[in-house]
Amino acid sequence: MMDLEPKPIEALILWRLAATGGEGWLKDLTKPKLDADKRKRLEAAKLIESAMKKPPTGRACLHVALTDKGWGWLGGHLDADLNASTPAGTEVLRLILLRLKGFLERRELSIGELLADAPAPPADGDAAALATAAYYAISGGRPNVRVRLADVRRRLPALSRAALDRALLELQTRGEATLYRLDDPREIGPDDREAVFRTPSGEERHIVYLGGRGS
Repeated sequence: MMDLEPKPIEALILWRLAATGGEGWLKDLTKPKLDADKRKRLEAAKLIESAMKKPPTGRACLHVALTDKGWGWLGGHLDADLNASTPAGTEVLRLILLRLKGFLERRELSIGELLADAPAPPADGDAAALATAAYYAISGGRPNVRVRLADVRRRLPALSRAALDRALLELQTRGEATLYRLDDPREIGPDDREAVFRTPSGEERHIVYLGGRGS
């Protein structure tokens, strides 16, 4: 089974499906578009499944649905980066709010009852603890496992880049983290280059180990 961490656009696609009840026709999944490459990646990760089905009218076409694992991923990643500032992100937010409206009306709840007691976004002062929690969430709770900084940053969209960099440097200074670069250029993708951590001397770091020195 493929262990895939969806990219922001792929997470947005999963939320697009969730906002329409967890399923939809491929031809309707245009904001954002579920193209063949993204569909194959999400299917390989067992987050979605697809099959040819006949709609109420017209010819058979591809039907896409979230799997139980897909629903589980969404439940565990409510803070995932969704690129909400894009037109596709705006459309997904609109659909989710429509679902929320129906839920509140059925339960006779107000938006204030739902949100008034919600915790505030994480403060930068908690950055070291948040970085540690993100690392272990990605590593499956295991220490001394190689984790890409791109995945850590993706998991902490509400935390400023500067705050996370300070936290990583603090953890390394305390001997709790070790930062490394990827020596093989073929391993360094666009996400790694975007998420790179630069040491005070200007050296690049792409991966982190917590709980022991990686090898």
